Amino acid sequence: MDKHGRTFFPAAVLCIRVVVAVLLIGRISSVCATAQNSATPQQPANQDCATIKQDIQQLQDDLANLSAEMQNLTNALNSVNQDISRIQQDLKTATAAGGSIGGKIAGTGFEEERGQILDSLAKAMAIRKTLERQLEDDATMMLDIRDEIADLLTKLANCPPPSTTQPPKQEAPNQPPAPPTNPPPQKNKSVSYSGFTPAIDLRGFGGGSYINGNTPATAGFDGAVLFPLGNRVLIGPTAGFQWVGSSVVQTIGGGPPPSTFINTSAGFKEGSFGGQLGFQLSGWQLGIRGGASVVSSTITQAEGFCGPTGCTTSSSTTTHDTVTGPFVGGYISHSIFSHVGVFVEYDYQRLQHTPSGTTPGAGFDVHSNGIVGGLVLTFGRH
Repeated sequence: MDKHGRTFFPAAVLCIRVVVAVLLIGRISSVCATAQNSATPQQPANQDCATIKQDIQQLQDDLANLSAEMQNLTNALNSVNQDISRIQQDLKTATAAGGSIGGKIAGTGFEEERGQILDSLAKAMAIRKTLERQLEDDATMMLDIRDEIADLLTKLANCPPPSTTQPPKQEAPNQPPAPPTNPPPQKNKSVSYSGFTPAIDLRGFGGGSYINGNTPATAGFDGAVLFPLGNRVLIGPTAGFQWVGSSVVQTIGGGPPPSTFINTSAGFKEGSFGGQLGFQLSGWQLGIRGGASVVSSTITQAEGFCGPTGCTTSSSTTTHDTVTGPFVGGYISHSIFSHVGVFVEYDYQRLQHTPSGTTPGAGFDVHSNGIVGGLVLTFGRH
């Protein structure tokens, strides 16, 4: 949920430019020295004329390589400009999100996130400046190469025509082909501005639970610290708190009057601790979660009698106990802004408990299926 932008690191392009520049300077100096050492500039020796032809061909090849390099730099500059636009939009969105929820995310976490965005923007603008300067330098170098080619063509025009009476020149012994002077152009690569940065998901939710045939309301919040494993897998610890409204979980007795009854109802305040594993793709995230719950229960046991005219409660006892048990669940979320999304979550847990001091058999065996939904705020991942 991934997404301030990408840093273009033109290492291959810089390497090409340095190699080309060093080789061109050496060749141009060599050509100039050859021309100065000629006996008569208007009529250079045949060997010098052959050297001039080779130098012209080499400079033309270098000119083509430099043109390809400039195209790569132009593509890189366009990519960085797009990244800068995305980072600036992320900065506006994060600022608007911070204000839209009443300043709840303002503070150390929010300022740290905003600082990361500003750092990414500064890095991208510095890269853009470097690319623009490289393009200017290459344009100047191309003009110098063209001027040198023009000078060599003028010298070549003064070479005497080949003589038919002269014996053919002896060819030099075969030499192994020279290695290429310039590496082939490489594709531009990009990396994330933030690097290996864990994400923090904060979720607030509301919904309901299906508990032994009853549907009490549920509300709460949870969060997770997620570490990336590759490009699409996230894993980390999770913790949360939720409140489940009172629900009648068990009835003993009852039936046609006259009869007695015992009703047991329970409400829960629950803290959960565990871990989750998520998979993200194009703004969506699917995941599973599980762990243990520590539940503070409020249990009310009411006893009474049902007669021909109705049921009457004769006594009521309320106790408070702590119950522990495992939970498992899953979730799906989707980003609607760079750091704000919506999610739906399902959890299942079973709680078994017999409160102390109650009538035997008056405890509860809870099968809870909770379905909740809400907003998720994500910090640290781009």
